[in-house]
Amino acid sequence: MFTQKELNAIDPIYFSIIALHGSAVTLQSNNTGHCWHILLEEYPRFRSCRIYHTHHRGTPYHKHGHGATLPYCLRQIRSHDTYWLGRKKACRKRPRKHHKTDEQEVHS
Repeated sequence: MFTQKELNAIDPIYFSIIALHGSAVTLQSNNTGHCWHILLEEYPRFRSCRIYHTHHRGTPYHKHGHGATLPYCLRQIRSHDTYWLGRKKACRKRPRKHHKTDEQEVHS
C-alpha cells in the first residue's frame, strides 16, 4: 500500500484524483488533461510502481514507465507535461503551408 507520506506528495492543485485505492492511484493532470494510473507492485524485498497513461479520459491506457516511489512517478508525469505543453506550443508557432489546389494552379 502507498504510505500516507507518499499520498501527501500528490499536489491537489496540479492533479485531480480520479480514484485512490491501497495500491493504485488514478490521477488527471490539470495542465494537460492526461490521465495517469500508478500501480504499486510490492515484492518480498522491494517496491516498484508501474505508470500507465492515456491522453483522453475514457480511452485505453498504455504503459508509460515505472518508478521506485510515488513521488518519483509524479516527477516523471510533470516532466511529461512540460514536454507535451512545449510540443503543442511549438506546433502552434510553425507557419502553416498553403498548398495550391489543382484548380488554383490552373487559374495562375
